[in-house]
Amino acid sequence: MDIILYLLHLIQYQHKQICWLLNFICRYIPLKQWAFDDSHSPKYQKFKIDELPLITDFRQDWTYKELIPYYEKRYDKKIRPISRRSECDIPDSCTCPRCDAPKPFLYKNNSSKGQLLCKICDFRFSPDESRFSTVKLRCPHCGNTLVPKKGRKHFIVHKCVNPKRSYYLICSLLGRQVK
Repeated sequence: MDIILYLLHLIQYQHKQICWLLNFICRYIPLKQWAFDDSHSPKYQKFKIDELPLITDFRQDWTYKELIPYYEKRYDKKIRPISRRSECDIPDSCTCPRCDAPKPFLYKNNSSKGQLLCKICDFRFSPDESRFSTVKLRCPHCGNTLVPKKGRKHFIVHKCVNPKRSYYLICSLLGRQVK
């Protein structure tokens, strides 16, 4: 019986100690500051993850077979295939990635540098690029196109090269105030 009373008194004493410690922590140590204290430090800003980029897809729902009659009706002008004066080295299998226009509607935009222009949808593309050439990554803050800067083994690091981007201007102002 004495052991049970002793253990009950010990439990009550420990309960008082725990209550006192919790009261001390709540008064003198702000818990919210612990979680976010390092994130405001300029040393740890490089570990901060940016927002996800905006992905824009330039593919159209319309094909060249639908666009040609539309342009005829809308502008009263018929779009004809390109009349070439010399031999063309565009491959026969090459089509526009945006409207699927075949070779007769494609011509070289910048001579031998490899860029092609579609006469129907005015889309510039390179036949050597991958099938994802119509997908662009854009900055979530300013909408500028992201440029690939570093190639890693499993991913590519993209960067916004807009010098007047408001997000970085705000961060640089905050950085000056911190110093």
